[in-house]
Amino acid sequence: MIELKLRSILKQVKSENPQKRFEALDQLFQYKLEEGLEIQIDVLKDMIKTAASTFPEPVDKWDNPSFYLIDFVCDFPMPEVVEGLLKHFDGLDLQAKERAIEMLLSTEDEDIFYVLEEKIVELIQTEDFHIPVKELDPYPMLVKGILDKTLDKFNTQHYKLLLYSLVLSLNDSGLEKGYKKEVILPSLFKDYQAVKQEYLKFDADFSSKYVYTAWKDSYFAVRTKMKLFISLMEYYYSSEIGAELEQAMTFRDPLIKTQALLVCVAKNLPYQQNTLIEAAEHIESAEMVYWELKERNLEHLYPIAEGKQPHLAKTRLFSTIINLPEEDEGVIRFPEDIQIIDKVETENTYHQPIRYYLLSFLHIGTRYAGWAGGYALEDGDDTAELWDGSYTDFVEWDSASIEEHKAAFFIKRAEEREEHETSVYFESSPRLSRGAWFFLSLAVVHWIKEALTGFSKEGIPFLLALTVIGGAMCLYELTKNKKRKIEIVGLQLMMEDGSKQHTIGLHEIKKVEHNKKHVLIYDKKNEVAFSFPLRWVRYEQFYVHILEHTDHLKDRPYIQS
Repeated sequence: MIELKLRSILKQVKSENPQKRFEALDQLFQYKLEEGLEIQIDVLKDMIKTAASTFPEPVDKWDNPSFYLIDFVCDFPMPEVVEGLLKHFDGLDLQAKERAIEMLLSTEDEDIFYVLEEKIVELIQTEDFHIPVKELDPYPMLVKGILDKTLDKFNTQHYKLLLYSLVLSLNDSGLEKGYKKEVILPSLFKDYQAVKQEYLKFDADFSSKYVYTAWKDSYFAVRTKMKLFISLMEYYYSSEIGAELEQAMTFRDPLIKTQALLVCVAKNLPYQQNTLIEAAEHIESAEMVYWELKERNLEHLYPIAEGKQPHLAKTRLFSTIINLPEEDEGVIRFPEDIQIIDKVETENTYHQPIRYYLLSFLHIGTRYAGWAGGYALEDGDDTAELWDGSYTDFVEWDSASIEEHKAAFFIKRAEEREEHETSVYFESSPRLSRGAWFFLSLAVVHWIKEALTGFSKEGIPFLLALTVIGGAMCLYELTKNKKRKIEIVGLQLMMEDGSKQHTIGLHEIKKVEHNKKHVLIYDKKNEVAFSFPLRWVRYEQFYVHILEHTDHLKDRPYIQS
């Protein structure tokens, strides 16, 4: 049983021997990678308690059992886990607290948010805490509560950018535009002036190739700060800020220039049409301009009226390649001379028409093939909407003809579809009923009692009968449960009950609800497609998996939490 192995890990992570701790954490990580894992709640609660206890002095960065234990239990968002995290929160390591906060935010519980606000504020005041800006973004009231109590940290090196990011999140939400303008505006102007001087050291020699092949992290940090501060200028404006925006639109970095341009567009400030055209044509900023204008309902300002889809396909492939993980030290990803060669039209997994573009590009002197798409043709022949599946396998262009490249594309898609459609992403079978556990536990208790008091001739037949009944019930249920299960396989939710099988496409689900006894799956006609006993799944886990596998759909189902 995995529970016994996990309890062994709980002992090993407290060992004075670093090698044993390493082996235990490595084994825990392997379990974390397993799909559909089910763990008894008592073990998860013990893992939280252990994570909040003391450990031997760490010998390296990996040596943080508190974090890895909490990271593991956070994959099981059950009420008991939430309760345990709140109860033992103060005893956790800082990294473990950060992970716990991310999970607790996902509960969207107002009472828990009240506690979280208090804990986050306390951490900001006492630790170098990493504020989870992205996770806090959907909850502007919580963001405001945190900011109200931590503005004094704006002048600290660790928190400056994190708090500015929270301020931007609050303004973008519309809850309070221009929040604390009397405090933020002078601070923003001063900090922007400082980072602008850092940027100007790069501007004269700027090229996108330098950014990704030579400057890299040293420049990315400056670019990120410039974009953040310029974004805030939309909400914190003055005549001095106006002059800074005007200057920023002359900078050579296309992303910084575009950010300033978009602020001017949003505030109806003057800008040069040539600046907008340059931003829309540049390989780094083309998609950014289009999507930002579309989000502001200003798509009509986008200067490329026709052929924007193949144009944006180049940017999509460029972004895909520069964001590939660096598997080999020193390998520089920077595609050049990206060209549209051909296109293919096919269907996505929901049988909707989509288009992919076949492109070629130069990389370190060699020309390769790449694909960008798939563009959703239901939204128009020149739409920018896409189900992103852009990629390159760095197949040399001259190694095959155009038709052979296209044939390889369809073979790859077929293989990936087959693998996806047969992959089991969630599986759960019913646990033993309370009746079976009752007879089994009753037999165990009576055997222990008889052993302590001395076996009697009268008690043995009763014990044997009790054991046979309990064992028979368990064996019967275990045998039946082997043919009872709930699965998410590829794009399908499946229920198997003996010889009966019910299946529904994830995109065909309108809603998922549950009561004290059953989970009910409704189709698009709002009729119950099928239902199954609640005890067949740990609903908290089922909820997370069904949410993950339907979140990308345009018409997402309602899923009761």
